[in-house]
Amino acid sequence: MTTSENRTSPAHQDASAARTRRSLASGFVALGVLLLIAVGAVVDVTPFSVSPADAPARDFSARRAFSHIERFATAPHPAGTAEHTRVREYLVGELRRMGLRPEVHEATGLAPQSLEAWPVVAGRVLNIVAVIPGTAPTGRVFVTAHYDSVPEGPGANDDGAGTASAIETARALLADGRRPRNDVVLLVTDGEEVGLLGAEAFAAGHPLAGGKSVVLNNEARGAKGPVLMFRSTRPNGGLVSVFGSAAPHPVADSAFADLLELLPNDTDFTAFAPAGMSVLDSAFANAGTYYHSVLDDPSHVDLPTLQQMGDNTLALVRAFGDADLARTAGGQDLVYFNVPPGILVRYPAWAASVPAGLAFLATVALVLLARRRGVVTLRRTLLAAVSALVPIGLAVGAGIVFWDALVAIRPELGGTATTTPYRPEPFWLALLVLAAAIPLAWYALLRRRLGARALALGMLAWTAFLGLGLAVASPGSSHSLAWPALGAALGGLAALHVPARWRVPALTAGLVPAALMLAPGAWVALPMGLAYAGYAVMPQAVLAAGLALPLVEVLWPRRRSLLVPSAALAVAIILAGAGLGLERIDADHPRRTSLGYGLDADTGRAFWVTSTSPGAWARRYGGVASAAHPFPEVWTGPGRVGPAKAATLAAPSLEVTGDTGDTGETGDTVARGVRTLRVRIRSERGATQVGLRVDGSATAAVRSLTVAGRSVPKDPAGAPGEQRGVAFTFHAPEPEGVEVSLTLAAHDGPLRLRVTDVSTAPGDMSALPGYVPPPEWMFLAGSRVAVAKTYTVPDAP
Repeated sequence: MTTSENRTSPAHQDASAARTRRSLASGFVALGVLLLIAVGAVVDVTPFSVSPADAPARDFSARRAFSHIERFATAPHPAGTAEHTRVREYLVGELRRMGLRPEVHEATGLAPQSLEAWPVVAGRVLNIVAVIPGTAPTGRVFVTAHYDSVPEGPGANDDGAGTASAIETARALLADGRRPRNDVVLLVTDGEEVGLLGAEAFAAGHPLAGGKSVVLNNEARGAKGPVLMFRSTRPNGGLVSVFGSAAPHPVADSAFADLLELLPNDTDFTAFAPAGMSVLDSAFANAGTYYHSVLDDPSHVDLPTLQQMGDNTLALVRAFGDADLARTAGGQDLVYFNVPPGILVRYPAWAASVPAGLAFLATVALVLLARRRGVVTLRRTLLAAVSALVPIGLAVGAGIVFWDALVAIRPELGGTATTTPYRPEPFWLALLVLAAAIPLAWYALLRRRLGARALALGMLAWTAFLGLGLAVASPGSSHSLAWPALGAALGGLAALHVPARWRVPALTAGLVPAALMLAPGAWVALPMGLAYAGYAVMPQAVLAAGLALPLVEVLWPRRRSLLVPSAALAVAIILAGAGLGLERIDADHPRRTSLGYGLDADTGRAFWVTSTSPGAWARRYGGVASAAHPFPEVWTGPGRVGPAKAATLAAPSLEVTGDTGDTGETGDTVARGVRTLRVRIRSERGATQVGLRVDGSATAAVRSLTVAGRSVPKDPAGAPGEQRGVAFTFHAPEPEGVEVSLTLAAHDGPLRLRVTDVSTAPGDMSALPGYVPPPEWMFLAGSRVAVAKTYTVPDAP
């Protein structure tokens, strides 16, 4: 019998079919195992358990903590409101009931200049400070959160969860009966939402802010999910080491810390860190639609998330409370990330180049060995690597435009602070499937021309190369690519040395790091918001899919191979469509909208301000695009300005309380021609903000300006050559107003001072002429009603 006859015999065909079935089975099993590992890695960091209200007294109980949230987070309580006072009095009362002696630290806070706010943001703050004395302190351990909320929501999560965790942590520490070595300070700050004012005031002027300290700051950017320690002060070796060994749920990733250095994300961390305080910043971010929303109420607090936050906080307070803080608040920077079960892997940042370099060398070795075995050619591998830029770039681009495409199809989706729908899971899955469909299409188109193995090596080469680049430019992020690339390269090398039946297990073992890190990393990054999917999620997901190509080859059909990416693309479209269909927009799932109103008391003219792309409701207020507005206290950044009817609103007042020429207040001689002017500005309608701006030629003459005793920068973070002037807004002023002092050089023309007051409660809009409330499926967020009046101050006597 000839060879061709052997190949077409029934026995040979049956054997070939059996091999194909075994190959398919092994491929499906391998991908299934990797999928289970990836899901397990996600589940490993997800909170599930809740301690009951009758848990042992020394333990943290989410149910006990939640009982506080139910009492104080019942209505919006921004700084300066009556509800804000009620919340503060409740918290102080609870601390007193525990036997502590809380102090209400009243001061003037100034927004950190790193926020680049203009007008400069300042305000009166009332921080809550309570100390549990240590036995032999080497420093202080701070448990911090903020108790003010945004005007539109009760702040049950942001930051009611952090505040309640601090209260319950203090109760558990006191119930323990054993005093820690170091002082433990409960610091519940004020004015965080308007510019980190309470934290800045404490760090700048409170005596407890000095000396060695460790700050455990708890925040929220959503309503559930893992509590991620997403950044720390540097060097972080001592802090992260204690966090990894002491916290029962040490969820953290140094890649997030590196990423947040590029993206705007400010918490009280931003005020504490420049003051020399060592900080661990933690937050949860899933269900981001509830962030800064009318629905951030007790009914949307997730108890397992609250339990995870509290368990970590209590354990870390005990660990740092007994440590020598001179040793823990230092060390070298670390790379750190999670692997199951509940392990925080960490190693020095300088060592990041080791796995990255090994991954690169292993990839080179794999290419050379594959070429030697005749599996690939260098030319085809190089072409494959160059062409791999196409699917990587397309995936990143798809992630960048994904949210905009959804909003274009359904504009109502745009009303969210975090670009996260109420039901984000279908969209998340759609993105991940799309990230797989793109490299699969590239693979199907070039598989016959360049070869399956060359394409797989091309994608691996980019993963290794990018991992090496991150090891140099961003060591804290390098692990997310270096270890998956190293595992895949070693798996490929092993597959070239083992018998055929062991090749799939070898490849699968090599992909375990990718299943543990790349896939879960993409999933955990999704709550950052769909608008950011192109920057973190899609790069990780497309590289994970690319590394899996050797296993995909095992399952690849011999005919009609384009059906594979086509089917994946169809699934992605179906998932996105299902997400659009399932996403409810009604009174129970409202969207945010913004509207500002300004009245110029000098001219009697009024105007509306909306965003640059207002929705159907906001468009009724008309207007044209404008980069500058009559007073920036109403709106920062570009918007649309339209005419409005003038309302009957009392203008803010200005009273001159002192005006000297050549001598200062104490009689000391100063440079001739210098004028010191003191005024009091006041809102006559009880607004929660009041501000002042120096207009005209006097702007350049201003040498200094202080408000309530704090010096205001003349033109913070202004562009080169840009003179924006001297201006501030002051939050939560006393009823009698705010004292302002200006020192001016000689100048031409009158001194004109523009005084503005601003109220931010959404209900303040209801009395305005021409105002029509938004439909029930919308709520006002960031609304402002402002009145401005210019005062001309005569020359000094």
